[in-house]
Amino acid sequence: MTFRRRIFFTITLFLTFWVVTLTFSALQEYVPIATHFDYELAESDFLPEPQQTFLPVTDAVTSKNMWTYECEMKVARPTTMTNTCADFGLVVHSIKWTQWNKGSAIGTGIYSVNDCKPDCADGKRHETPVNVELADLTKDDGKYFLNTFSFTSSTGENLPETSSPDGSWDISEFYRMVPEMHDDK
Repeated sequence: MTFRRRIFFTITLFLTFWVVTLTFSALQEYVPIATHFDYELAESDFLPEPQQTFLPVTDAVTSKNMWTYECEMKVARPTTMTNTCADFGLVVHSIKWTQWNKGSAIGTGIYSVNDCKPDCADGKRHETPVNVELADLTKDDGKYFLNTFSFTSSTGENLPETSSPDGSWDISEFYRMVPEMHDDK
């Protein structure tokens, strides 16, 4: 390519860029551009959540056929629960179950949260003892599952980095949203 052609090509690209940019700017007042995206609406459009119906607590549920979910895995008597599976930034660990039958589970554990200050890699963990409970029974492929994990500060004080002494996680939401995880598929 000759020197003149390169200059002509460069000038043409430069002018094309500015023509497109100015045209787009002029059209903005006529073509509204969304300034936000309603993720909740979009998620419900694509992934309708199945209706959750919980079973009553019953003697038919024994410790051998009672399970729960931990990071989308089916487990019995987990020693750790989290709703932040990617980095365990918020976790209840060292769980000891004092009851695990009849469709409910009760125990104790340690609530631990990363304050992510100045960033999550260098953040400090804050911990406190908690009472824990698994509830809301469902049945899938002959197994019973506990779907809601709740925790309450054993000291009565607010949990670290929160303004509340308790919390709760829907630990079966991902399982419900992804039918491929079900045993009958």
